[in-house]
Amino acid sequence: MGALAALLFRLTQLQVVRGGRLAGIAQRQQLATIVLEPHRGRLLDRRGRPLAINVEATSIYAVPSAIEDRARFSAQVAPILGLEEDDVLARLARGRYFAWLARKVPAGVVARIKALRLGDQIGFRSEDQRAYPNGVLAAHLLGFVGIDNQGLAGVELTYDSTLLGRAGEAIAAHDGMGRVLVETQRTAVDPVDGSDLLLTIDQVIQHITERELDAAMVRTHARTGMVAVMDVPTGEILALALRPVFDPNTGTRARPDLWMNRAVSEVYEPGSTFKVFLAAAALDSRLVDTEQKFFDPGFLKVGDRVIRNANGKKHGWVALGGILRYSSNVGAAQVAMRLGRSVFYRYTTAFGFGTPSRVDLPGEVAGLVRSPAEWVSPRLQTIAFGQGISVTPLQLLTAASALGNNGLLVRPHAVRGVRDRQGRTTSVTSGQTGRRAVSAESARAVLRMMTTAVEEGTGALARIEGYPVAGKTGTSQKPAPGGGYDSQRFVASFLGLVPADRPALAILVILDEPLGAYYGSAVAAPVFREVAAQTLWHLRVPPRTQLSEPPPR
Repeated sequence: MGALAALLFRLTQLQVVRGGRLAGIAQRQQLATIVLEPHRGRLLDRRGRPLAINVEATSIYAVPSAIEDRARFSAQVAPILGLEEDDVLARLARGRYFAWLARKVPAGVVARIKALRLGDQIGFRSEDQRAYPNGVLAAHLLGFVGIDNQGLAGVELTYDSTLLGRAGEAIAAHDGMGRVLVETQRTAVDPVDGSDLLLTIDQVIQHITERELDAAMVRTHARTGMVAVMDVPTGEILALALRPVFDPNTGTRARPDLWMNRAVSEVYEPGSTFKVFLAAAALDSRLVDTEQKFFDPGFLKVGDRVIRNANGKKHGWVALGGILRYSSNVGAAQVAMRLGRSVFYRYTTAFGFGTPSRVDLPGEVAGLVRSPAEWVSPRLQTIAFGQGISVTPLQLLTAASALGNNGLLVRPHAVRGVRDRQGRTTSVTSGQTGRRAVSAESARAVLRMMTTAVEEGTGALARIEGYPVAGKTGTSQKPAPGGGYDSQRFVASFLGLVPADRPALAILVILDEPLGAYYGSAVAAPVFREVAAQTLWHLRVPPRTQLSEPPPR
């Protein structure tokens, strides 16, 4: 009787006292929680054309508990998946009911695996795969994603949380082998898809820019190249092209050095393009006016250093405009001496050099602008013509845009706004900072000097029929590994704004270590001309004089 009483007590305890809890455990053993992945937001150009989308891809997994002969299984699937057999065995050891074998594989691979007729041993799952339909177009700005659609570079990384969305959950039963029974699935929490990003770049302008850069790379055999186009009033990046380049569709398999967006993550000495900011500082500080002249005999001795003009010419008496027109290093050095270290430094930083521009792209560096105390001769004089100071290309382009924007700095940006999945704009990006670099009067005066430099000076090959161009060439020697400068390696550049009377576009062209001709006037200015002419035509910016025919497409 005692044993029977004990048994009845135990049954009562299990059924009544602990019955609810045990039933819950049993139910949880029979049910599985499934993560419902949201769709990643798309990347669209400024006119809504798709630059990054999602396509359906198939991933393959194994059910280890259903595999009796793992060695045979591994020998069958490894060659098809491009894996070693030991790698497959290692993956099977990681779980009892589920083990990834391959993610987002081509349809042909899926067909070959299905042809093995492995039954319960293997399964297939549909997932979103990021696709970039234009291939390498704007690769450094767009960036790319990892296997789980997480942003790893470019806009994909900066706006990852916006694009990613929020995962949902579903509940489903599973069988004795741990496989989810899809027909029993019911949604518990709906996923929220990521928002779309409307970018600032124009797909057509990007095509133009990349095509002209590719042609220049072939002509000059440059080591690297970059062309950037910015909307002057807003700071919107209309195009950003870098070479060499990678395909974002296979970004994770590209060499890591190709990922670097050198427009924001690498610095260089800007050379004579920096003279325009020297001129702006000289005029705005009222320490030099447009009529004052400096004597250029072709050289200037500063301590034990001799500064010479890049072309070796003697320009005689030149005013500020002549210094830009003829790209006089000797004249620029004398202007810097007139300004002094503290004044020149103040304007250099006012234009944004030495601090990040706060562009919405990852990896931006601040550049290198030493303190005025370190601007001892001849550094003060060499900074005047862009050597002894390091800037990012985007800093230089942004500073030039300030000259075209009546002296006001804008914040460069790559995203115009955010859209929800119904196409409604939920936020808009502004580039206005309200920060002034120089007065509007000083900015306009420098633009007039830059216009003359194109019409009558070193920038002649940047002229565009029908449009006045304000520009400045640059040819800088690259620092040598052991100190000083390398007489065989140069960076050729051209910085321009167009139309000069009311700038709409700021464009920077940089060709690193071109072979043969290496002056910015010879190799970079023509690239500016082609990009600017076709972009103006595309944007329907009316010419100031009658055009004989449209620019080539």
